[in-house]
Amino acid sequence: MRIALCSKGNFSLEKGFTKNRIELAESLEKLGWETTLVDKQLLGIPNSERYNPEKHSNALKDYLIKNIDHYDVVLYEYDTLPFRRGLFDKHTLMIARPAILAYHFDLIPFRYDLKSKISNFIRSCKLCFGKERNVLKEELSKVDYCLRQADIIQVQNKKDQALLVSKGFAEKRIIIVPNGIPLGKIGAFNRNSFDLHTPFIVVYVGTFDFRKGAMDFPKIFKQLRKEFPDVKLKLLGTQGMFQTTEEVLNFFPKKYHAAIDVLPKFKADELPMLLKDCHIGIFPSYLESFGFGALEMMCAGLPVVAYDIPGPSDFVPKEMLAPRGDVRTFSNIAISTLKDSHLLYKRSHEAREIVLNKYCWDDIARKVDAQYKFYLNQLQEKPEVREPSFELKGFQNN
Repeated sequence: MRIALCSKGNFSLEKGFTKNRIELAESLEKLGWETTLVDKQLLGIPNSERYNPEKHSNALKDYLIKNIDHYDVVLYEYDTLPFRRGLFDKHTLMIARPAILAYHFDLIPFRYDLKSKISNFIRSCKLCFGKERNVLKEELSKVDYCLRQADIIQVQNKKDQALLVSKGFAEKRIIIVPNGIPLGKIGAFNRNSFDLHTPFIVVYVGTFDFRKGAMDFPKIFKQLRKEFPDVKLKLLGTQGMFQTTEEVLNFFPKKYHAAIDVLPKFKADELPMLLKDCHIGIFPSYLESFGFGALEMMCAGLPVVAYDIPGPSDFVPKEMLAPRGDVRTFSNIAISTLKDSHLLYKRSHEAREIVLNKYCWDDIARKVDAQYKFYLNQLQEKPEVREPSFELKGFQNN
């Protein structure tokens, strides 16, 4: 079996949004699959060039039309092929893969700082008075079309599947493929023993921005400091919307800065060592496709407190979940876990067992192998259906 795994950028194990497909490809290769990572370079787009949706989509379309007979399966990011299904060989299984499902953005009240609130208010006024295109409405229209052209839709969590069903997509056309961790890396995360030394070290793995709960971190840390005055906080891999350590620290009162360690970037193989002296993970993100940083912390034997959102709600134990945005409940879960050494040890063991039993990439790949083959067989037995065309500026539907 042959599969093309497509990305908007270049593949790297240092980037969470591409690492999952690299590691899935490696596990599928163990099962005899031939895999191709289709990135900017393969599409002939210069590495230095910023992502341009129209250019990327047309380049991907042209590449697939030319090379489609090389693949049994094409796994692509869900908004990158706004073209009718009939352009591509009917015998190739076309799988649309959402990262962050755009339908969520209309439903979730993110928290912003004052500068961002003012900017968002001005943008809303322009929309109300017709001086600016309703970009979100156009994007949702495009997304809806793209998803309906796919043979199946591959999401990473149950809440995304439920949301798509509520939008009229057939449940039988939606599969859930979570992220995983390679077996060798699971071994590297094993700490062998759990050190209950103080001061406690609380850790977060992921980029730092408003979607990820940037406005909630200071409130959570304040509550933790009330209970544990010497508690420390590690923020790992924060680089994204905010590039520097200083930009991240500016969200916190200056009196806490000495207790906060910010590491904007790290290499993937450094993470197990960075987590070794930590006691508990926090993940106050408001929206995820999966929440890979939370899974990595659990793999290191760290209980993780998270909001009850798409992704983490599938693998973080229910007793460690707080309602989205409920800082008090979130903080209380972390505090009660740290205060009880027996509970901390128990939840540490449970966290790692969840990863070992359900989130090893090789196990996930075996299920993916069976699912892809099942849908591919179904596809090849179906008669060809002619889809209506879709007109979108900049995208050539021929």
